[in-house]
Amino acid sequence: MSEPTDPTPAGPDPTPVPASTSAASARAGRGRRLGIIALLLGLAAVAFWSASRMTWAELIGADGLAPPRTFTVKGSDWTPLLTPLALVLLAGIAAAASLRGWALRLTAIVVAAVAVLGLLPALTLLTGDDHTSYAADVIDLPNRYQAVQVDTSILPGLIVCLGTAFAVLGAVVMLQIASRDAPMSSKYKSPAARRAELEEQVFAQRAAEKKAATTASADAENESGTAAKSVPAAETDSGNNERLLWDALDTGDDPTIGPADR
Repeated sequence: MSEPTDPTPAGPDPTPVPASTSAASARAGRGRRLGIIALLLGLAAVAFWSASRMTWAELIGADGLAPPRTFTVKGSDWTPLLTPLALVLLAGIAAAASLRGWALRLTAIVVAAVAVLGLLPALTLLTGDDHTSYAADVIDLPNRYQAVQVDTSILPGLIVCLGTAFAVLGAVVMLQIASRDAPMSSKYKSPAARRAELEEQVFAQRAAEKKAATTASADAENESGTAAKSVPAAETDSGNNERLLWDALDTGDDPTIGPADR
């Protein structure tokens, strides 16, 4: 005896995924990405703010009368943009949570531009050769002092570079969220737009029902007309044949004899 086989075909489960489940999964994925954005932009803002409080350089000035004096050049002196840029990055967290589509893409571009803008002073610190005159200008060195020497620190520049990397990564995640966002659903449409859409759906449904009913009625009429035509035609032919037979008998002719036998 052959073993019974399972009629169920092998393969993936054809059961469709409910729309509510897919929507919940999309919301969960967006929430995770928003958490990543908040973390990255928060770290970038902290890096920029911390760098603005750190010492970027120490300038030694001498007036020829007293011993040389050391002047401290902080990040806020070297570039006053770091603290405002940190605030902009924090505002970008709130914007990422509330915006969608092209508005979110524009926010990502702004965040990336802020990151690049904060990187420029760090590059001048790390790659510049002569910082003596620049350091003297940013701290408003008194005229009686002459800048003798300046010692720069690379740590603030590295921190700013790290913050820039965090901000750029946050902008990239923003662009990913903007590309995955679905179009605005009908619940965000105005009442007039929703009413017009509902009327169009109702009219389209009624037109489809009317067309289906007309087609069914036409098919039924065609079938009944064909049957009615075929039956009377057969009855008419049989009636004509009987009448011809009786007429031939009345005149004395035998209808059973063909013309060649007469």
